[in-house]
Amino acid sequence: MKTDVQKVSSCRVKVIVEATAEEIDPIMKGVRSAFTAQVKIPGFRPGKAPWAQIEKLYGKNIQEEINQRVTRTLVDKAYAEVKNIATLVNVEDFKAAQGQGASVAVTIDTIPEFDMPDIAKWQVKKMNLDVTEEEIAERMDSLRQMAASFEEGTAEDVATESDLIAITFTSDLDKETLSDAAKHYAADDEYWVQLREDAFIPALSTVLLGKKIGETVTHSATYAEDFRLTDLAGKTVNYTITIKTMRKMRPATDESMLTRFGVKDMDELRTNLTGNIKDSKKYGEESRATKELCEAIENSVSFDLPQRVLEERVYDELAMDPSKPLETFNGDADELRKSDVYKAAEERAIRMLRRTYVLTRLAKERDVKLSQERVEVALDRLAQATKLAKKELIRRLSDNGRLTEFLDRELCAVMLETLLEECAVL
Repeated sequence: MKTDVQKVSSCRVKVIVEATAEEIDPIMKGVRSAFTAQVKIPGFRPGKAPWAQIEKLYGKNIQEEINQRVTRTLVDKAYAEVKNIATLVNVEDFKAAQGQGASVAVTIDTIPEFDMPDIAKWQVKKMNLDVTEEEIAERMDSLRQMAASFEEGTAEDVATESDLIAITFTSDLDKETLSDAAKHYAADDEYWVQLREDAFIPALSTVLLGKKIGETVTHSATYAEDFRLTDLAGKTVNYTITIKTMRKMRPATDESMLTRFGVKDMDELRTNLTGNIKDSKKYGEESRATKELCEAIENSVSFDLPQRVLEERVYDELAMDPSKPLETFNGDADELRKSDVYKAAEERAIRMLRRTYVLTRLAKERDVKLSQERVEVALDRLAQATKLAKKELIRRLSDNGRLTEFLDRELCAVMLETLLEECAVL
């Protein structure tokens, strides 16, 4: 077969493949022989029906099968002429005729060529897993609050942030005009709150902290412009609020802490807390360091990307966007591409793809491969997230052409874990 490889762009080629009549004749004969052997025509034994009769009844089906097989053969030839294939873009201009040969144009996106950056410049701050006395004390205080008890307040007690406060309140809101969700913001005979910054009435803590049971205050509360209830968004509401009763939080004693958390003494609890804090810091530090390393890699390279692959990754980003831009633009691709949300998704996709190509090439150079155990764990994790059986998940990834992408992503994760040790600095 004759091929002509034409460079369209840095990551795209078009391959014109031409086959002579002699080269495709065996394919045509094979299809015709298969039809002759398989079709059943009344009055003729299998395989004995005249070809003219078969062609009259199944000519369209025969030609479609010939075209498919010839196209597949020519595309395979095009693939053989191209190195580092990223994805098939298009198959067009197919022509075939008996005695005249066949031809097709195959457009293919290729993996980009680039100079490997200097790994020595990929530096990240070393992970710090030291646990301080302040962190232990803060966590201990949190545990004491978790194990705390509440006692009825007395007339001498003043409201604090940790207490549970029952309030009675009225307002100048017209309850009849409010939605059901907003009605309880107008008035209530007994509403329990904690006096924190996120209390349901804005700035409630500023007027009630330090007050006693039975005290009444007036309060003008302004709700944010983006408040979740449109009835109240941006409004200023005048309240009259009385503390009806309160329950004082009594932090847990050492003895009750030991019982609550099933430890023999406070030293054991402290040891457990230290381990928990270290585990939490490790997760946070790994996330921070990995993010820094990814940014260092992305900032060290700039090269063209295969357009079809990039487009697919952009739409992956858009599909995961909580603002649902694909629904918002409702199939209007031109307007979508002009939008800021598309440009942001494209930038994320560009950075991710460049990082992926760098890491997968580095893995190849170092002969780093995924272990079967690592692949199985990753598949199990994805199967659980998608609620699919593992076999079904693998089938869908293969059918959608995403299995290689899945494996590359996992390989990149392995490389990042290795590089975190190499690139860490004090």
